[in-house]
Amino acid sequence: MNKYGAVGPLGSFQTSVSVGGHSWNVYRGSNGSNQVYSFVRTSNTSSGTVDIKAICNWIKNRGWFGDVTIGNVQFGYEITSSSGGKDFVTNNLTVTAT
Repeated sequence: MNKYGAVGPLGSFQTSVSVGGHSWNVYRGSNGSNQVYSFVRTSNTSSGTVDIKAICNWIKNRGWFGDVTIGNVQFGYEITSSSGGKDFVTNNLTVTAT
């Protein structure tokens, strides 16, 4: 939901899109064994709700993957450097299947 510094997503820029409740810059690439789809918000936020199903449907409608089953949802931070320090706090996380 936030991006600071020069670190960027994996892959190459594909498009900008509003989906799942936010506006994103979308990148597509590979980590050597899996396709990776990175959705980087166009502006930072300190809270929000993301419709993961809408994002998955958007990816599927582009033909990037077919019928898949999501078995896990992961959430976390990727911290590479933080000049001057940053606080990384998660006050609440809920995943709801619909």
